[in-house]
Amino acid sequence: MIEDFVFNVYEDDILSKREDLLKSVLNQKVKQMIRYGLEPKENFFQEYENEDKMAFSLSEGTLVIEFENGTSLAFNSEEKTWSVYTWAERYKGQDRPICSGRCELLKDAEDLFPIMADDKKYSTEFFANIINQTLIRYEIIKQEPWEELYYYLPREVGLILTFSNKSQMILSHQLTTQVEGTFFAVLEWNQIDKDIYQTLYKPSRFW
Repeated sequence: MIEDFVFNVYEDDILSKREDLLKSVLNQKVKQMIRYGLEPKENFFQEYENEDKMAFSLSEGTLVIEFENGTSLAFNSEEKTWSVYTWAERYKGQDRPICSGRCELLKDAEDLFPIMADDKKYSTEFFANIINQTLIRYEIIKQEPWEELYYYLPREVGLILTFSNKSQMILSHQLTTQVEGTFFAVLEWNQIDKDIYQTLYKPSRFW
């Protein structure tokens, strides 16, 4: 069973099916957070007509959080499950095998453009201040179905990460309309659209 878990951590899945992976980084300090954008950060204003400092939060692309125990978790989202999903790019010091679902590690991809959480121009103080903080809790957010089709989907549209400085960061699917065409976003609470907020709820379990 342990060997199966170690193998599976490198495969992406919705949050509720990767809880062992999420629990493995509880009480761990964040070393860095990196947004792997599909466009150079310098293009953000022109592409999305938003402030440069919002590039880390709102750019289209995967987020990787590096923890002090040698695990790096990646997050993105998809329409077919209407959910955020995660996998390990690195688990306890071991990089994801190249053959495990993707042709290369995100950090080695030449067609992705990293944005650091502590970038003084393309990120905000809120996200910069999470670096060196300890992850103390996580909670999964679900969304009420508004059509029959969505009733059968997981609808795990958000992951709340709570840190030792009391900051809460939300990794989200379609919870903001601050930019068009971006499904996955890294948010503060005040960035979630008010109309969408009313449709959200938390499952009974949390850590």
